[in-house]
Amino acid sequence: MILLQLKSLNKTFNNFCALSNIDFSVSEGEIVGLVGPNGAGKTTLFNLICGRYRPSSGNILFKDIDITDFKPHAICRLGISRTFQSSRPFPRMSTLQNVLVGHIFGKGFSLHTRPEDSDMARELLEIVGIDHKADTPAGQLTLSEQRRLDLARALATRPKLLLLDEVAAGFSPVLVKQAIELINRVRERGVSLLIIDHFLNLSLKVSDRLLALDHGEKIAEGPPHMVMRNRDVLQAYLGLRHQDEND
Repeated sequence: MILLQLKSLNKTFNNFCALSNIDFSVSEGEIVGLVGPNGAGKTTLFNLICGRYRPSSGNILFKDIDITDFKPHAICRLGISRTFQSSRPFPRMSTLQNVLVGHIFGKGFSLHTRPEDSDMARELLEIVGIDHKADTPAGQLTLSEQRRLDLARALATRPKLLLLDEVAAGFSPVLVKQAIELINRVRERGVSLLIIDHFLNLSLKVSDRLLALDHGEKIAEGPPHMVMRNRDVLQAYLGLRHQDEND
């Protein structure tokens, strides 16, 4: 079943075209990698899906509901959550309290928490592997731990679709392996994922399908091994055309 569908999506800023005629979908239980060089339009696409920006034209459907003009909080409560390329914890609050903030934002009804809410938050911290830091101020966590906290806080909104923005950027091979295991655990909870991954060290290993962008346009879509052999993708990443012209 299709969970998210983008139809002829366009976004311009003044006279600059950031995204042009984007069509694609994410199905239930699927992991899709969103790849492309810097400036390709990946984060802009995330911002459109989450309601931070409104498209210049086109439509965004989630669970067959047109969310094109929805506010971010309404989109979150429908079941879409995200992380950001730069971690954004509340540094003076404990790690556990940061997760509870995500839960409160996701349910949208009350600022009061119940004992079972704290139990849920601790369970999420255990899933991402930082339950031993539950009482630690978030500002004292390492970069890797803050990324894990971002993921736990996003999961606390109880999403059906999770957008991850460069979740493994700057990670060592060991940490990338841990991130892969973590993403698979998230999928086991029934969450679909759309992952921005500029360096491809994560998306090639976990994605069922890749969507490649360059200069705001979709240049390839399909299984990872096919997309990474696509000539337009090789050109975008490696400058293949420039090489050919100088051979």
